[in-house]
Amino acid sequence: MSVLGERDLIKELGKGILFHPLKPGSIKGCNLCLTASKFAYTIGKKEKLAIQKKVDINNPHREIEYFEIPPQDTTLVWTDESIWLDGYFFSPVYATVSLVSKGIGHIGTRLNPCWSGALCIALHNLSKESVHIHIQDTNEPIAYLILERLSSKSVMKTNIDVAARLDVLRGLPNTNKIYDFFNDRNNLWMQGNTDALRKLCINSSEYKKLKAGFRQMLLLPLGTDTITRWTAIAAIAALLTAFITAIQLFKPASNSSPDSTPTPKKKSQ
Repeated sequence: MSVLGERDLIKELGKGILFHPLKPGSIKGCNLCLTASKFAYTIGKKEKLAIQKKVDINNPHREIEYFEIPPQDTTLVWTDESIWLDGYFFSPVYATVSLVSKGIGHIGTRLNPCWSGALCIALHNLSKESVHIHIQDTNEPIAYLILERLSSKSVMKTNIDVAARLDVLRGLPNTNKIYDFFNDRNNLWMQGNTDALRKLCINSSEYKKLKAGFRQMLLLPLGTDTITRWTAIAAIAALLTAFITAIQLFKPASNSSPDSTPTPKKKSQ
């Protein structure tokens, strides 16, 4: 197996990996950031957590949306992003140091090949204080993915788990709002509809920006402006043509002709 770096991730987006919504900061080094959505369910209180707002201390004109995980409680948090992996990819899910340092327990789960949909991540607040979880904030993600390329394609053909893991809510009260959101036909891309997820991914502005930046990076050795690049491409093409011509000129001629026939041997008297 091999771990995908930043360039590998951008290259695979839209091909073997789908990820939506891509946000500025979604890709950091070799990581894909997972942020919290507005849907979180506390196991202790058995209810959906309320969304609150506070002023951003770094920007007084901006409000941050968040919810609070109660002390010593476990909360199911659905990611704002959905992801699809083809049969060649797998990913562990890693906790963030910033949340663990506040008392959130380590995460131990994974994404199998052919996963499609949003993730449900259980966050355990081991502290005696409430922990604020920012919503849709890549500066405060709830977890990271590190994509690994398998040495051979998985035998899995489809997702073996329930998309968005709504099955964990079975039998619990006060879950109607969560079910209604995920079952809305406009949100089926979060529940394993890969075609819908693909369209949203490749048509997003951040996807196009990342792909354009990747192409520019590949062309950088040829120059920084269009004229210089075309001049470099023309020069490379001319060199290749000259090289191929030289090979043809110095290629040894064949001694035999396809039309010639061997002279029959004379029979001995």
